[in-house]
Amino acid sequence: MFRSARLKLTAWYLFVIMLVTISFSTVVYVSVARATQHALVTQWGRMERQFSGYGGPRGVPMFDAETLNEVRQRTLWVLIGINSAVLVISGTLGYLLAGKTLKPIEDMVGKQKRFISNAAHEIKTPLTAMKTNLEVTLRDKDLTVADSRKAFTSTIEEVDKLSKFTNRLLQQSKYQNGLAHYTADIDLEKLLQKVVERLKPLADKKSQTFEVRDGKALVKGDRDELSELFTNLIENAVKYSETGQTIKILLSVEKSCVLFMVEDSGKGINKEDLSHIFEPFYRADKSRTDSGNEGYGLGLAISKEIVHRHKGHISVESVRDKGSKFIVRLPKPPHSA
Repeated sequence: MFRSARLKLTAWYLFVIMLVTISFSTVVYVSVARATQHALVTQWGRMERQFSGYGGPRGVPMFDAETLNEVRQRTLWVLIGINSAVLVISGTLGYLLAGKTLKPIEDMVGKQKRFISNAAHEIKTPLTAMKTNLEVTLRDKDLTVADSRKAFTSTIEEVDKLSKFTNRLLQQSKYQNGLAHYTADIDLEKLLQKVVERLKPLADKKSQTFEVRDGKALVKGDRDELSELFTNLIENAVKYSETGQTIKILLSVEKSCVLFMVEDSGKGINKEDLSHIFEPFYRADKSRTDSGNEGYGLGLAISKEIVHRHKGHISVESVRDKGSKFIVRLPKPPHSA
């Protein structure tokens, strides 16, 4: 599809360029022919005046038609050569330019296809589980109240998963559309302490510890969004770190920004996955996703949207089997030192 579109776009580029070039060449050809004819007529007039006293040529001004035709032919061949070169060069450059023009659209369509495929998979899994569970329950001729209660409990759990999934989708949509963004001066130190305290029980289940180095840091932003940003990144580190490992959290103030960093010693992320890690639903390799952790692949995508809404920058550094480091830089308020 995109190859055909690229060729069509290149053809349109060529059409416009050659239309302009040929129009310009026509003007040049006519102008050169007229200028040459005028020069020859002028030259003939000078010769007539110069030699009139010696019985030279007189009468109607004339010029050398053979010279005029030769000039016309040379001009035409030069213009044909120039137009041919323009055709080749503009065709090549037009094809390259068409590719660059369509690349963002191709990437967006690819992401959209992955989004639809992954979203359908996330929805299909709980629906299939509910359908199977209910069908098995209905076919059981010796169904008891306890069995029914168990079946309904399982179904409600799957409904809760769907509800959580749709809420995450709505969250991402809200951030992408720039809705509900309230700005105020936020004390990130206090905010981070609350998030760490809230996530400590999750880390305790895996005998993990938080090593926190924080300091006074102020930014202008939305408290709820920044709380979710911290939660997503720290929770992500807890999920993908092994039992007993230490998760390092840093909050500091640099010259022009506030730095927030979360570093784990987990399995890391493959190089080929790093450029896609912030895409919705993107899952890294199996060793990172098939570890019994629940998730929809939306946490990092939402985190990126939050950072962009705060005019900041988020990046990731990772080495396979050594861990990952997520780095967030947020601008300081104008009045801060």
